[in-house]
Amino acid sequence: MANYSLSNAWDHAQRRLMLLEQYLDPITHRRISSLGFGPGWHCLEIGGGGGSVARWLSDQVGGDGRVVATDIDTRFLDEIRAPNFEAWKHDITVESLPTGEFDLVHTRWVLQHLADPDAAIRRMIAALRPGGWLLVEGVDFFPIHTACSQLYIDLMVGLAGVIASSGGDDFAGRTLPAMIAGQGLADVQAEGDFAILNAGHPMAEFLRLSTLQLRERIVGSGAVSDAQFDAANALLADPAFWAFGPGGVAVRGQKPG
Repeated sequence: MANYSLSNAWDHAQRRLMLLEQYLDPITHRRISSLGFGPGWHCLEIGGGGGSVARWLSDQVGGDGRVVATDIDTRFLDEIRAPNFEAWKHDITVESLPTGEFDLVHTRWVLQHLADPDAAIRRMIAALRPGGWLLVEGVDFFPIHTACSQLYIDLMVGLAGVIASSGGDDFAGRTLPAMIAGQGLADVQAEGDFAILNAGHPMAEFLRLSTLQLRERIVGSGAVSDAQFDAANALLADPAFWAFGPGGVAVRGQKPG
């Protein structure tokens, strides 16, 4: 992920990740819990980001369990002090994983940044024990196009364009169910979600910070002018503005035992 656009080194990166966690963590907890997850499980999280899922997993699996979280930048994961937790600096696009070690492999809002998500998924499946579960949570920006504001649409499409210029695809979440179903897993199931946001919603501030982090590249792409960027970004802090946020796409499957 050498071309990852939204670096954790940015001054407001931790705040941006915390906002995403605030919205997504309850959804993720429900999905993982539905797999029969509990004490003693060995779990691997790819792209651990701010670390909230890793902390929760560590609490749930207890002393007999194990949690490993990876990232290309582990600065926030390194703050976790749980005795059953390990942070690995790892690039899923080029580096292999241990084979057959984990009861759960999870990733969230990572695959849209990858030029070859299928290869990453294969590496994750290889890391599962027989009977272990893969849970992939991805994103698709298709709900953005329903907004009543063209400024908002253009800003979000500009953000997606920057991700695409680095090899990713914010409109690829729709491909995940078929992609994962073709990997030989059992009991493959999928579901979706999306935020309805306005000022004060964590997803609204998350998107505002994400676009601010990439402002020069978004404006430089021609998606919006400087003035349009400012007007569109202001919408995300306007209590009178309501819109759909990006759509979430979650797919789970079990490695045959």
